[in-house]
Amino acid sequence: MTNSKIIARTTVIKNELGMHARPASKIAQIAETAESDVWICAKSTKVDATSIIDILTLCAVKGTKVVIEIGSRKDLRVLDQIVEFFEVGFGEI
Repeated sequence: MTNSKIIARTTVIKNELGMHARPASKIAQIAETAESDVWICAKSTKVDATSIIDILTLCAVKGTKVVIEIGSRKDLRVLDQIVEFFEVGFGEI
């Protein structure tokens, strides 16, 4: 059993197109660099952030509140990168 504690940050989808394949791919690439698990939660659904398909199943549109979770403090850099990507509207705004 580990003493890790889930760390979460909340953000909102800001771009007009919502979550689509390009940002899902970028998020999965960032999440792959984590040492622990990374999840994205939206609309009562929690998915593996390393899976493009899982991310797309969230069907998250503009204005959707999203929670990004990591399983270890070692991955705060990954959490920050993903949150920043959301904050800049996936580079589309």
